[in-house]
Amino acid sequence: MKYFMHKDTEISLKLQSKIQRYFDNIKVIKTKVILNKKIYNTIVDINSFLLPTNFDCFNCLTNCCVQFPYEFNKKARTTILENLKEYENLTKAISILKEEGLTENEIITSIKKDPMLIPQEHIETTFNRCTCSCVHIDRHLCALHKICLDNNFSIEEIIDTKPLWCSIYPLEILIEETTDTLYIFVPTMNNNHLSMNDSNFPCMNIRMSKSPSFRRENPIGFEYDDYKPFIISYFSILKYILGDTFIKDLSTNLNLNKDFNSTSQYNKKI
Repeated sequence: MKYFMHKDTEISLKLQSKIQRYFDNIKVIKTKVILNKKIYNTIVDINSFLLPTNFDCFNCLTNCCVQFPYEFNKKARTTILENLKEYENLTKAISILKEEGLTENEIITSIKKDPMLIPQEHIETTFNRCTCSCVHIDRHLCALHKICLDNNFSIEEIIDTKPLWCSIYPLEILIEETTDTLYIFVPTMNNNHLSMNDSNFPCMNIRMSKSPSFRRENPIGFEYDDYKPFIISYFSILKYILGDTFIKDLSTNLNLNKDFNSTSQYNKKI
């Protein structure tokens, strides 16, 4: 068993045993998922999708996007190169690399070819976090996501441009490679110890959002009534990435039959 988004990271036998015991003792549904054009049998921690969430990124000052994601795809690289000035204004990545001795041609070549858009020797040294993370009007945001929105990309185009891990975060996906079976859950207080994703943020924890320190730093947004079950917050994302069968089976099991804004997650980003 491995983390689907981190297949180079081995899961210990002890952790595998914990994961198996967890899924053996909770309510699950079995469904099908289409991921990267491949169909997987999937076991889902159904109740975790009811976790109250509020991904109101523009009204949050939490320092997020702290890790380097999966390799950026061709569309992401093209989008950055076509909007190089805005990418530089948001991230200062180009000027920083020039100060490190790289020429502009070398930087552009790196954006085209290197897994993290920068030369390997600058990962975790010159840049200790994703090069697309940025601070925009005192908000920690994704420069690539903002560029997509500024260019009027549709939700589907944004998802296809950003790294898959970034689009589905904080969803956790495990894979049993011998049977091509996926185990999917939303990190909660009950299962967070099984997750590789760091999800201990106010957007996924109402109690944290009510703390005096958070409310002082985030005086607007994050009202209690704005928290919605994860399946609603991420409905359009789950449907597009994991397929119609997955979202239909979850919706049916959770009696999700009322109208809601299925694009709320991406509309609230900026």
